[in-house]
Amino acid sequence: MLKNYFLSVVAVLSLHLVVTAQPLTYPSNQHQQAFDLAYQQYPQVPKGMLEAVSFTMTRFRHIENETKGCVGLPLVYGVMGLTLDGEGYFKNNLNYVSLLSGISVQQIKTNSQQNILAFAATYNMLLQQLSGNKTNVENHVSILATLSELPYNGLQQDFALNSHLYSVYSFLNDKVAQTQYGFPQHSFNMEKIFGKENLRILSSKHINLTDETVTDENGNQYQHSHLGIKSPDYPPALTNLTSCNFSSRNGVAVSAVTVHTIQGSYAGAISWANNCSSNVSYHYVLRSSDGQITQVVLEANKAWHVGSENPYTIGMEHEGWVNDSLWYTAAMYQASAALVKDITQSGYGISALRTSYFPWSRFTRYNVAGIPGSCVKIKGHQHYPNQSHTDPGQNWDWDYYYKHINNATTVTNFTTASGTVTDLGGASGNYTNDERTLYLIQPTGTNQINLTVNQFDVENTWDYLYIYNGTTVFSPKIGEYTGTSIPSTITVNGSAVLIEFRSDCATTAPGYSISWSAVSPDIIPPTTSVSAPTGWITSNFTANFTDADNSGGSGIQKNYYQVIDFDGTEWRANANNGFFADNFDTSIHPEWTPVVGVWSINNGALYQSDENEGNTNISAALNQSLSNRHLYHFKATINGTGTNRRAGFHFFADSDTLENRGNSYFVWFRVDNAKLQIYKVVNDVFGPPVLDMPLTTVAGQLYDYKVIYDRISGKIILYRNDVFVTSWTDSSPIATGNYISFRSGNANMSVAELKVYRSRNPSVTISVGNPSTSDIRYQNPNPSTPSGKIKSIVDDNANNISVIAEQLVNVDWTSPLTFATNDGTAADIDTTNTNTQLSANWTSTTDPHSNVVAYWYAIGTTAG
Repeated sequence: MLKNYFLSVVAVLSLHLVVTAQPLTYPSNQHQQAFDLAYQQYPQVPKGMLEAVSFTMTRFRHIENETKGCVGLPLVYGVMGLTLDGEGYFKNNLNYVSLLSGISVQQIKTNSQQNILAFAATYNMLLQQLSGNKTNVENHVSILATLSELPYNGLQQDFALNSHLYSVYSFLNDKVAQTQYGFPQHSFNMEKIFGKENLRILSSKHINLTDETVTDENGNQYQHSHLGIKSPDYPPALTNLTSCNFSSRNGVAVSAVTVHTIQGSYAGAISWANNCSSNVSYHYVLRSSDGQITQVVLEANKAWHVGSENPYTIGMEHEGWVNDSLWYTAAMYQASAALVKDITQSGYGISALRTSYFPWSRFTRYNVAGIPGSCVKIKGHQHYPNQSHTDPGQNWDWDYYYKHINNATTVTNFTTASGTVTDLGGASGNYTNDERTLYLIQPTGTNQINLTVNQFDVENTWDYLYIYNGTTVFSPKIGEYTGTSIPSTITVNGSAVLIEFRSDCATTAPGYSISWSAVSPDIIPPTTSVSAPTGWITSNFTANFTDADNSGGSGIQKNYYQVIDFDGTEWRANANNGFFADNFDTSIHPEWTPVVGVWSINNGALYQSDENEGNTNISAALNQSLSNRHLYHFKATINGTGTNRRAGFHFFADSDTLENRGNSYFVWFRVDNAKLQIYKVVNDVFGPPVLDMPLTTVAGQLYDYKVIYDRISGKIILYRNDVFVTSWTDSSPIATGNYISFRSGNANMSVAELKVYRSRNPSVTISVGNPSTSDIRYQNPNPSTPSGKIKSIVDDNANNISVIAEQLVNVDWTSPLTFATNDGTAADIDTTNTNTQLSANWTSTTDPHSNVVAYWYAIGTTAG
């Protein structure tokens, strides 16, 4: 927290002086590769802005071991010129950038690339909290002011800060700089940013600065810009300080943070705190949509938000309602976590590790259960004594919140094929209080890791071990364990496993010891083939499948099949039987319902063209309750001109028209944020992604996606271009599904084909003939065009997936067309006069499905 902005004026600014503008020269940029990487990781940061700040501060030099000048100006570090020790006057923006980016102070000081990436990460985080048009650089003034080391109280300090901003925007607006450093011309108005009169002074060649005024050579006076609306305690926040509803802490030290839910709107909470009749206040209010923060009471004062516990707490109100998880957005969680991190770095002695993280936190009230107690310092209103409130309630994700608050914990890496990890107490001692360890086990060249639990004894209910299938704490969680209950062996199907341990502030135990061994990877896909009758199909029949994994492989995980039929125009499938097929060749089939967006068939693909719509929807009915697993196979591209392009696919939905498809899952690919996310929707509401991981999706590139869902186990598996990407398991899986749906946001989306498969046994019965209930509903349109096709695909336990096998079948269940038979050689006769020869003739017939191969006749002694 930056508390000391408003001390005595630095000597340089307190003198009467004349500043003369000097011509600029543009040096070579030795760090362009690092800047390019920063823009790649944070594509919403406007190109050129990082160079503009760096040029203004250091002329692209990485400053590390400089000697302080004769006037004693605090030193800056790195390419971005960040201040570590502002000596009680300048802001310590290096610490601030480290705090928000999660990159250590030492790395920022010594590593030029990390210096740039840390600044870019912090800029991006502040940008996400920015209200209004984020792409208009005119609106980024508050971000640049927040990230500057310069204070802004008083006229002279305000002028100094705006001089810095003027230099940054001037660089950004310079065509020579744009050409030399390869960034675009941004559309902005300097007069709008600084004001007409102030711009005249800022651009003047001569400035007269005294204790009381700032003027140019013509006597025009500089006016305060009022950038000081930013929070004095937390610069990313706005300030709307109430004049009432607070009091002195009377010497009580701040020692805890209270998380509230407003039960109303962001604007309403700010207004209510300023209502002197409400007798209610809080230190901060957070907006749901983007995480914007407004401070209404200074931290030094006691706000009135948690009754008897007010004297020692800082209160944070979050927009929304406790019974509606939709309000708890990722943006608000992350902004709230960043604020809490700042509070823990403000000298109050609050440890970020004392954040409530227990799985029971969301359901627990202190007045009922007597927990979590005073040991936990960052917790909900419901967790304090003498309270009747239940916020933030059961929809608040404390584990997700804890991870964002404690995102800078050091990870210990292991790459050997085997080894053992223990808590910090070692094999024979107890672990410590407030322990958090992260062990990333990532042996070279493996896709399966076997864990053996040698010892597990931790404080029940309070201390927890977490195991993740992946490299981060946001990877799919295999399990969380407390007390002495844990499987003796755990198999991780993946190339990495992360082991996390958290202990609270009291009561230790012997802890844990876990050994691992890597399994040589199975990288060979399994095989499958289809066997069906080769003759003409006239009724239900059996299809047989032969599935095999390689010798010594991981074994078949699951088998899938699909039956499709040809109606004479296109191949489709019976959605009532759990299959779906659409090649999107000519027009949108009546099975689809376009709900939101502009959908059409374009170049043999389903195409959505409205980039202004944030949630498009085209849905189709599909019975997804007939097999344990379904495999959804589609080929798609995401494109457009925006900066927040995303698209994906809903499955196991129970609504085709609701905004978020009722109850469902959806996979979500973000082009501009380079992410894959999986969401679970409950009652048409989804909160933070249940899985959030980096994945680059190139705009305009066609990808082959295969999504598998097991409605019994809750496991979701994703492949792209037949390469395993990730998996996630829902502990409370959705068991039935009636619809599927494509969805895009601020992008155009093109889907080349969609096929849906069901899990199967080695043999299945294929039904034929009934246009409503059969798998194959059509006969051959002609003898040479089959009307049925059986397809098969399998995956193995190492998440290799086979190529698709298929077999065509010829179907004809109807007789040839009727024809006439005549006795004799012409018209039909009743009597013949020869006793040695009989003659007959008949009209020709046709069979449109299988053709006529022979005519047969019979001779009898009686009529008929």
